[in-house]
Amino acid sequence: MTVNVAPTRISMSPTTRGTTDVQRTLRVLIWFGLFLVLGVITLGVWFVLSLVQPWLGMASLTVGGLFTLAIPGMVSRCLYVVPEYQRLVLLKMGKFIGVKGPGKLWVIPYPPYYQSVVAQIDTRVRTRVITAAQSLTADNVPVGCEAVIFWRVEDPQKAALTVANYAEAVFQAANSALKDTVGSLELTELLGEREKTSKRLKDIIDQAAATFGVDVSSVEITDIHVPADLIQELSVLAQSRRAAQAKIAEADAEKDIAGKLQEAAALMDDRALDLYRLNVLERIGREEGSQIVIYGLGGGDTGMGKDIATAAAGSMVVGKK
Repeated sequence: MTVNVAPTRISMSPTTRGTTDVQRTLRVLIWFGLFLVLGVITLGVWFVLSLVQPWLGMASLTVGGLFTLAIPGMVSRCLYVVPEYQRLVLLKMGKFIGVKGPGKLWVIPYPPYYQSVVAQIDTRVRTRVITAAQSLTADNVPVGCEAVIFWRVEDPQKAALTVANYAEAVFQAANSALKDTVGSLELTELLGEREKTSKRLKDIIDQAAATFGVDVSSVEITDIHVPADLIQELSVLAQSRRAAQAKIAEADAEKDIAGKLQEAAALMDDRALDLYRLNVLERIGREEGSQIVIYGLGGGDTGMGKDIATAAAGSMVVGKK
């Protein structure tokens, strides 16, 4: 039983490129500004010292040129422009000192600050597709299941310092949870209770991801692959269940009708029954082409019914006895 994780690409948005451009532009401006200032200072010192001693002028020009080339690059690299959705995790001499951002900030790795950026964390919501191929359910049915997880970094400190790769750790936890969830459910539960299964899966993944500083907002089961022959069997089973439920409902209705008829019969005397028969005959007589022959109401010759029935059937008229 294997679980395949589909690769995803997280592309840079136009806002990210804009922020990077701003940071690059500011660093270039700082470099050129410091370069010009230090260059002017170096030339001034060289000019003054050259008037005193030529060798002092050459020495100041050499030292000043080195500082002019080195210092602008060292200072400009300390500037960071952090967008709203990112955070910088900072260390000082190897120890955690805080999470910075968003906005403009300086990270100075030189004495006496000795600061360093250990990670640049993206706090936006991300998605990832997880696929469990040919996993066995609790009733030993091989199915393939796909789910999408929505997650974001909630604690940048934990994400950067407690795990080497927080994204990979979350994905592996999601893979294991998906396999365990599919294996603990029967096929009918997996197909008929997707919302309940998704919530259960979300709770399992969120509990594991919380140790990495990650919050799993939701998990959605997108697709369940069932063998074709099993789909046919499930269809037949569903039709049989619906037919049985229809018969049960029909029998319950007939039972209720029979009970009501018994109650009505208990309330009617002979005269009420005669009136009921007349009402029924009236409703029948409203139909086009109907013919009604009434006999037997209020007593009379009992043989008349047989004679009328024989005449209505087109037989020979029986003589009177």
